[in-house]
Amino acid sequence: MFINVVVALCFVLNVVKSETFPSLLTTNATIAIVIDKEYLPTEYDEIKSKIEEYLVYAKREILRHGGVNVQFYAWTAINVKRDLTAILSITSCAKTWALFKASETENLLHMAISEQDCARLPQNEAITIPIIDKGQETPQMLLDLRTIGVYKWKKMIIIYDNKVSDDMITRIIRSVTKQANRIGASGISLMKLFSSSSLSIEEIRSNFKEKLSTIDPKTVGGNFLVIVSFEFVEIIMEYAKELKLVDTLNQWLYVISDTTNKITGLMRFKRLLKEGDNVAFIYNNTISKKSCKGGMMCHIEEILAGFTKSLDSAIVDEFETAAQVSEEEWEAIRPTKQDRKNDLLEKMKKYLTDYGVCDNCTTWKFETGETWGREYLDSIRSEHSIAEILQVGSWRPSDGPTMSDELFPHISHGFRGKTLPVVSFHNPPWQILKVNESGDVIEYSGIVFDIMRELSKNLNFTFNVEIVKSHFQYNVTRYNPKNETTAFLDVIESSGISTYTVPQEILELVHNKSVAMGACAFTVTEENKKLINFTSPISIQFYTFLVARPRELSRALLFISPFTGGTWLCLAATIISMGPILYCIHKYSPVYEYKGIRGKGGLATIQNCIWYMYGALLQQGGMHLPYADSARILIGSWWLVVLVIGTSYCGNLVAFLTFPKIDIPITTIDELIQHVDTLTWSYGKNTFLEAQLQVTKDKTYRIIYEHSKDVTDKRNMINLIKAGKHVHIDWKIKLQYIMKQQFQESDTCDLALGADEFFDEQIALIVSPDTPYLNKINTEIKKLHQVGLIQKWLEDYLPKKDKCWKKKRSVEVNNHTVNLDDMQGSFFILALGFLLSFIVIFTEKLWWKKVTNKENNSEVQPFTT
Repeated sequence: MFINVVVALCFVLNVVKSETFPSLLTTNATIAIVIDKEYLPTEYDEIKSKIEEYLVYAKREILRHGGVNVQFYAWTAINVKRDLTAILSITSCAKTWALFKASETENLLHMAISEQDCARLPQNEAITIPIIDKGQETPQMLLDLRTIGVYKWKKMIIIYDNKVSDDMITRIIRSVTKQANRIGASGISLMKLFSSSSLSIEEIRSNFKEKLSTIDPKTVGGNFLVIVSFEFVEIIMEYAKELKLVDTLNQWLYVISDTTNKITGLMRFKRLLKEGDNVAFIYNNTISKKSCKGGMMCHIEEILAGFTKSLDSAIVDEFETAAQVSEEEWEAIRPTKQDRKNDLLEKMKKYLTDYGVCDNCTTWKFETGETWGREYLDSIRSEHSIAEILQVGSWRPSDGPTMSDELFPHISHGFRGKTLPVVSFHNPPWQILKVNESGDVIEYSGIVFDIMRELSKNLNFTFNVEIVKSHFQYNVTRYNPKNETTAFLDVIESSGISTYTVPQEILELVHNKSVAMGACAFTVTEENKKLINFTSPISIQFYTFLVARPRELSRALLFISPFTGGTWLCLAATIISMGPILYCIHKYSPVYEYKGIRGKGGLATIQNCIWYMYGALLQQGGMHLPYADSARILIGSWWLVVLVIGTSYCGNLVAFLTFPKIDIPITTIDELIQHVDTLTWSYGKNTFLEAQLQVTKDKTYRIIYEHSKDVTDKRNMINLIKAGKHVHIDWKIKLQYIMKQQFQESDTCDLALGADEFFDEQIALIVSPDTPYLNKINTEIKKLHQVGLIQKWLEDYLPKKDKCWKKKRSVEVNNHTVNLDDMQGSFFILALGFLLSFIVIFTEKLWWKKVTNKENNSEVQPFTT
């Protein structure tokens, strides 16, 4: 049931479509011909008469399988009807576009004949033919190229000579600046070059050079439109190159109007094109002969011929298709109005291209220089010029530009898929070469090759790698950065690999331009810039130092940690002084004599008062309390003090039990210098750090350099660091590898990194000193940094982080069970109490024995005989 409803609905929709857009089998097509009387006030009647006359011929001789209805209008503000098939308008540019926008929703085929310097209607929706005066094609051509996006310049500088009239330059400015066909306006700067027959060629060249030397591409942009005579093109090209105005970022378009079809090309300019240039030429190739046809009426008749021919073909196609299906099927599959418009437009364009003759003698050709990467191709290195000039398109007034390639191919397609030679060597993790059993390299990886692959994709080139064996070459298959962390440390220790030195052969190949670039990480130094050049840094490595991780201090005296030494001294003095004070107040209080209750025991002795105060401090109290109010007030105050002291001590003791006390770590260079008498240190030899330390004038770093120790045994060095006797200075990532290996071997975190990071070592790729592609490469590297790809690749080849890498900014609170280490201080106090008590009792025994003996000796003995 549902399927039947859907079929019925489709049939109804097709019927509606059939009623809305009648088929050419049942209804003649209708064309509206708009001849604007305001645009052609004196020629209106003549043109209309000729169109009517030609339509009679076209209906009879061309349109043989159907008919066409023609409606004439003398104004452009017409009511666009649904039954119209096409519109032919002959009016001004502004009214042409207004009429197109009004009829755009009705799917009408719009054929427009308009004035010169008019932006063409969209090529996939209409046909536009501007009527251009002979020799005045330049503004229209530049406008056509701009509207189809051949060049997309937001800013440009127009350079022209005095042979270009003021009216022409005004029209050119209007063409390249006004908004048209959804293309935004451009900003321009003008520069006029003066030449005269009265001036010598040297004077002209001097004038041109002086003018061009004032150009600052950073201010006016890097897009140059040069409209000069043929004889001056070479001069401008020479000085533009000399003044460094031509590079991979700038674009130069030369428009030459004083040429004819006799010129076979622009090969004479080939020698002036250098590697990395973006230079294109547009030159006049017009044929001058009497048989050339043109003019408005010629184009009108040609358009009408193309339309009737295409309409007749469409009618025949519909007849043939309808004859093969039923009437219901035909209603379902017949062309819609949009289909009919597209079909007629395609057929008309083909007809005009194959058979059109109006203004076809007027032709301009487009040629461009292919320069990128050619100096690295073996087949052309021996030629005088490395560039090739390609023909990329042409332009005619009737159909506008026809492009077979890009006007600036390198701006759109980079190196156009060329294969560039590069040189590299094994240097993990930057360049990693994997070889097979026969020793051939089968895989390239590492940070540098990840960058090279991204560069090749963005700049559209492939690369062949030439391998150079370094003096520290080793088995390249042993390194697997993602699974074998310790392998890298073994490589570092056994080979001394770094980015500070590369094989001399690589530098020579890059310097001599035998390769496009060096696919290897190299430390940026001013000394090496004399031989080669560097890209923007792909990484910046900082130096720091490796020290023993701070250890937890002994907890033997944990019980005295809550208070400082001064606090303990003050507390002891208070206890000692409070006893005598209490004794004095108790002794001299008159309440005891008044009551008659003074005794000899209790607080009557100073010793008892001291022990009472001590007992109160330990919250033990005493057997005797003073009777006098003055002494009670003193004791009450002491109890409050004891309460505060006890609470503070207990709270701090818990904190010290939870948060262990750590050694003061060495985190900065200054702290390291302070331990010069107790610590030794070392750093890698033949490194960027050593070179910087040798020339630095900073006192701190001079001490580092002068007191360093050369350690050859790396394993022994690590043991010394763990023991807290040595410090090693190196790249932060190298030290992280050492920490990783130590953790894997012992499962403990005995090493730590310093907080100071100094002597940033910039690492970059290397290119020849005068390569034109440095700016392009740097731009791509900048993009890779901005999106975080280089940082991601670097992290992929570094050891994964573990607990040893954590920079603890606060001590974690864990459930801590009190153990013997925490309580050993209490047992020490107990042992000390036993010892002191034994000493005292032993002293008391000796004193008692001495006193007893003395008393016995002093007694009077009876005299006996």
